[in-house]
Amino acid sequence: MLPFNLFVFSTSRTFSPACAHQSKISRFHPFTSPTVHAMFALRSLNRFSGAIRSSSVLLHAAKSISSGSSLQNLRFNTTSTNSPVFSVENRDTGKHIWARKTFLVDYYKYLNDNNEIVLYVHHNNLVRADNKRFRSELKKAGAQLTIIRNSIYSVYLRSEHEEDPADRETSKKNKDVVHPLTPLLNGPTGIITISQCDPSVVSQTLKILKSAQEKLILIGAKIESKVFDIDQVNQFKDLPNKDQLQGQLAGLLTILGGAGLVRTLESPGTALYLTLDQRKQDMDPESNDSL
Repeated sequence: MLPFNLFVFSTSRTFSPACAHQSKISRFHPFTSPTVHAMFALRSLNRFSGAIRSSSVLLHAAKSISSGSSLQNLRFNTTSTNSPVFSVENRDTGKHIWARKTFLVDYYKYLNDNNEIVLYVHHNNLVRADNKRFRSELKKAGAQLTIIRNSIYSVYLRSEHEEDPADRETSKKNKDVVHPLTPLLNGPTGIITISQCDPSVVSQTLKILKSAQEKLILIGAKIESKVFDIDQVNQFKDLPNKDQLQGQLAGLLTILGGAGLVRTLESPGTALYLTLDQRKQDMDPESNDSL
């Protein structure tokens, strides 16, 4: 059984010292190669909300890895029913199924499929305290900040309409596709996801970005299936939400209720009838019959 310190992950970009020398370890332990892939996947899961949250789950994963069995099930050892991962069965991905790049493509698809609004921002000199503060404020507003890797996000964008953007053949087929959002992926980039299409949440989010003093800069958005520029986002944030629109429509129908509504609905048909009747009389003055 491998030492447990191999499975202690930090939230930084580096692994434990034991993982740093994985090339040397792989010569002596038969399970090191798949273990390293699984460790990358588990560490990636640990960095996102809705993923591994308890030490018992991590310990179970460590035991499973070190026994060399059921590796493909480790990706589902999470405490959330909406875990941002896809199946590892019957997939021919461009990178290894346990690779961090494969996981990120899957996660980016998860974020875009489960959020109706995605705001794209540039981040500038975000220190740890700022990062924590902005994430907390966005969460209170109903949004979530995710820092993305542009090259991998571009891979997802090229195949966003596909069932599995990480698939090898899909990536080859769409390698020359230019997505409208691709030009935004230049420099340090993040996405702010909002689950519901609610302009009021966008308005609160833009206030937070304004208070960030150019540490977070809006560069574009995707709202439902449409790409918006900055001006369009500023116009969208002032619109009423769906509940407000439904209330306005209900009020309008109430005003036009009863006979007034009936007359409104019947007026186009009545006008058409009178027009045709007059036209017939003009063409045949001797006829007294109407339509």
